Amino acid sequence: MLIVVPDLGANEAQRDRDELVAWLVDREFTEEQIRASSAPMLLPTYRIMGDDGEYVSTREIAESMNIDVSVLERLQRAVGLPRVDDPDATVFSKVDAEAAARTRYFLDAGLDVEEAVAAIRVLTDSLRRFASMMRDTSYRMFFAPGATEVELAEVIEARAKESIPPVLLVVEGLLLLEFRRMYESEGIDAAERTAGQLPGARQVAVAFADLAGFTRLGEALPPEDLARLAARLADLTYEIVDEPVRFVKTIGDAVMLVSHEAAPLINAMLDLIDSAAAAGLPRLRVGVAAGPAVSRAGDWFGSPVNIANRVTGVAPPGGVLVTESARDAVGCEESLAWSSAGMRHLKGVPVEMNLFLAHRRGS
Repeated sequence: MLIVVPDLGANEAQRDRDELVAWLVDREFTEEQIRASSAPMLLPTYRIMGDDGEYVSTREIAESMNIDVSVLERLQRAVGLPRVDDPDATVFSKVDAEAAARTRYFLDAGLDVEEAVAAIRVLTDSLRRFASMMRDTSYRMFFAPGATEVELAEVIEARAKESIPPVLLVVEGLLLLEFRRMYESEGIDAAERTAGQLPGARQVAVAFADLAGFTRLGEALPPEDLARLAARLADLTYEIVDEPVRFVKTIGDAVMLVSHEAAPLINAMLDLIDSAAAAGLPRLRVGVAAGPAVSRAGDWFGSPVNIANRVTGVAPPGGVLVTESARDAVGCEESLAWSSAGMRHLKGVPVEMNLFLAHRRGS
């Protein structure tokens, strides 16, 4: 259903708002709720999402859910609620405040506050991007300029009723899928069982790939086209990634991948270069390094991450440039061949790096 209504003048806009107010009152919203809302047309949709218009303070929620006020304030910031200096100020909707307080589960499960905050931020950021994408899709599908507020309110409410329950099931299923993948890929070896704990760092191979000439493209193309190029690179990366290689994140025009085995990662980057060329993207530059790194909140930190990023900056367009440590980690992989790229001094790296270009054997 696409709603198209002629543009409204000032008087018509006032009649439009009066009609919305009357419609909301008929649906048992109070005048106080309507006046307090920055977007009255969304009140019915918010009610579907559990928001009954009740506001509470941080202290009220902390006391009702038996959690320290200062800890709750950290959790509220982690989920993106605004900072409020007065814990007795009644500024949070009850449903939002309770959602933040329920993240105390991470503390109850044994995480310390810093670990819990990091986990919550990763989860919230992912859900925020997903919600933003769904918003853009909904606007494209249902809305057109000039729709009355009542018509928009009815469409949004209907959309929420039909979409939210199945979306919650999708999110639940995908989260369980990722947990299963995590347990499968993070096998615990005999040494770790003997020690009784996982090590702080693990030997991994790290790769970055970025679009060559992206800065120059930024001067010639509109931002929307640049965003589409970066999104297309991410899409292609998801298509070629398979265990043990994992997609970590996008950073502007670059993607980051990691693997506990170097050979599959390098082969994946060669595949990505071919896929990008076939898709008509600018040529990719790829840098790979290996060494001990630590995983925190889905991201990776350590020397190989920094070095792989620097190597990418000096890699030739269309090439996979590999450090000596990454080449050695490959071992006797018969599908790969190497050519020397010489010694290079990389910015921020104290020693010269011996670099190699990776090729498929026989190419």
